[in-house]
Amino acid sequence: MRGRRPDPLSIRPHDHPILFHLAHSQSSPWFQVQRARIVLAIADGQRTEAIAVQMQCDEATVWRACQRYRSDGLAGLLADRRAKRSGRPVSISPPPACPNHRVGMLGACGPGIAHHSLVS
Repeated sequence: MRGRRPDPLSIRPHDHPILFHLAHSQSSPWFQVQRARIVLAIADGQRTEAIAVQMQCDEATVWRACQRYRSDGLAGLLADRRAKRSGRPVSISPPPACPNHRVGMLGACGPGIAHHSLVS
């Protein structure tokens, strides 16, 4: 078989039912379902490449999920770390009103009231 043989991963006995429930959940966030499936598959002895193909993700994603479980346990595996990122929060700005303006409301080009195609 091709692919890298994964490092052995042992699941803690009290984590197994939680991971199994998450892996078959229809209402949990997708990243939690995916990580639970990955950890269960690695613990079952499947290869990293096969899991990545099955989960339609990169092999690095499989590796990272296993590393999270090894280092941080179940809580770290299921945590959403996007909220902890530093930097400016993501925001959506309206498009520029005119080429010579920065950001603004649509149709606010020029002085006075905004032009509308139904107004003559």
